[in-house]
Amino acid sequence: MPGRPRPATRASWTRGTTGGPGAPRAYAVPSLALGASMALVLGLAACGQPTPQSPDDSVAPTVSVPVQPTLTRDTPDDDVPNPTDSTAASDGGLFDASSSLSAATCVPTGDSWSFSGTLKNSDTEEHTFTVAVFLVKTSDGSDVVSKEVDVKLAAGASAPVTIRNFHTGPKAGVECLSGVTVKGL
Repeated sequence: MPGRPRPATRASWTRGTTGGPGAPRAYAVPSLALGASMALVLGLAACGQPTPQSPDDSVAPTVSVPVQPTLTRDTPDDDVPNPTDSTAASDGGLFDASSSLSAATCVPTGDSWSFSGTLKNSDTEEHTFTVAVFLVKTSDGSDVVSKEVDVKLAAGASAPVTIRNFHTGPKAGVECLSGVTVKGL
């Protein structure tokens, strides 16, 4: 007949136990397993590391890792010379070309810009110099135009440098900058 509960099987009933004859033990097994697992978890939790509030300071932590420096210094040491501080030829082969360009003028004629100057090789060796001219915006310093010219000079020689009509544009809002470098150094 549907809906009627089935009677318990014989294995779920015990006879002669502390519960008396006919006492069910169906709930005894899960309760026993739950109690045993709780005792095991609590027993293992008691074996943990000491807490920072532990009154016993003689117990050292179980893990100790020394600090490893991994960062390097951003600024150079004071005993290292700065190569950009050189202003003349030196024993190490450094040669500063910035003083090699003189009488530099960069002006527009109408709307056409031209550059002129004098280049002198004051070193004891022949060098190829690169003269660069830049027009930049005075508002933000961005590049408008640039032009480079290579000039080969013997030791002690001088030569005029001219870059004609390298840009066509108004004079307002721009500035002309020039510089010189030595190739191969």
